[in-house]
Amino acid sequence: MESKFSARIAELPGPVWVFGAYVVSRLGEWAFGLLMQFVSGSWRLGGGTALMFLIPAAGVALPVCVLWGLVGRSPYGLSLARWYAGLRVVLHFAALLMLLFSGYDPHLYGGTEMFIRGIARNVVYGALWFLFLLYLERSRALDAAMSGERCDLPLWCVALMVVVLAL
Repeated sequence: MESKFSARIAELPGPVWVFGAYVVSRLGEWAFGLLMQFVSGSWRLGGGTALMFLIPAAGVALPVCVLWGLVGRSPYGLSLARWYAGLRVVLHFAALLMLLFSGYDPHLYGGTEMFIRGIARNVVYGALWFLFLLYLERSRALDAAMSGERCDLPLWCVALMVVVLAL
């Protein structure tokens, strides 16, 4: 017997599944990092530690909320996913510009391997997020799966996403 939730997931097109895999990998990285802090004894309870726990938790919770909105067919789900992908494109582009105009001198700071790796990472991830954004904007299959009322995100929600992604 198939549940209603798994039937809704099965109706979603492939790129949303790839986004779901991204969300699961982010959750796994976050949980593994917490486990390693706990096992090594470096996780202490205190004001600074609580803040250092909440910032990554918010960064992981945001894509989970986006995926939940898409799977749950929320009226805000598609708009939330579009804003999230668009903000990720902007952040990778800004990081690329910061790297390119940082005044890095390989003779002064050493090799260029990490510098080139940072540039390549931001170009590739920015392009992937841009392709996902284009898919969200133009997909007829996703529009058919997300049938129903659609609402735009309120401005306060977009501002909150910008703050969480910037941290």
